[in-house]
Amino acid sequence: MDQSAAAKGFLSALYDLSFHAFITPKIIQVVYALALVGVAMGSLAYLGSAFVPVYSFFGPPEGPSFGGIVLHVILTPIIFVLGSIAARIYLEFIVAVFRIAENTEGLRNRP
Repeated sequence: MDQSAAAKGFLSALYDLSFHAFITPKIIQVVYALALVGVAMGSLAYLGSAFVPVYSFFGPPEGPSFGGIVLHVILTPIIFVLGSIAARIYLEFIVAVFRIAENTEGLRNRP
């Protein structure tokens, strides 16, 4: 199938008001890539939070501690991996539901 046929199929499925064609299986790879970018940005934000001064009600702001920095450096890759696993499991569940719907439709249309 060439690009124009694939694009036409996607656009016709996108604006199909009867919802006979699913677009989610076609765009799930893009959604997963965006989820990975979001998890990476969140992990980097968590790592960056190790270097933010700590404010308290009873004294001046304190600088970042060595132990806090080390803890953030250790936990950042763990957070990234767990977030990636969570995103993958969620999206695989969505794809499984759509495949069940497609297979059920195939069984319903069998003579």
